[in-house]
Amino acid sequence: MEEITSAVRAVCITAAGICIISHITEGTRLRSQAEFVYKLVFVAVVAGLIFNVKGKINFPDLSGFDRDEISFSTESYDNAVAEQTGKNISDILLSQLSAAGIKVDNIRTEVNISHDGSISINRVIISTAELEKAAEIIRSSLGQETEVVNGDS
Repeated sequence: MEEITSAVRAVCITAAGICIISHITEGTRLRSQAEFVYKLVFVAVVAGLIFNVKGKINFPDLSGFDRDEISFSTESYDNAVAEQTGKNISDILLSQLSAAGIKVDNIRTEVNISHDGSISINRVIISTAELEKAAEIIRSSLGQETEVVNGDS
């Protein structure tokens, strides 16, 4: 703990010194040279602290990190995004159908999100007594090629 305290103290003192020198040399021709020198001093102090502390602090070993966990997390994330996107589209369609006076018992949208981020709607599954009218409204919103399936059967 003492090493970290002294390292922070050294960085703070060096930074304060840099600010003072910067303020003193402001507006002079010497400013750019002084700026270069105190940046070098700051880098030297920080590098010295890192190399000095490196042997005393145990840095985490990242070699045991498993890449399979990343792909699993990415796959889970992609599935969650597709599910949420489908729910959002279903909510929008439900509000459009309700505005048209169509009573909907249940609506679910199946989506696929490709690697480039484009969203394709596979189909809309809907439970309603007015399937043809609902399908017409859904196709006008999502495109005529959208498959609308009766969820009651």
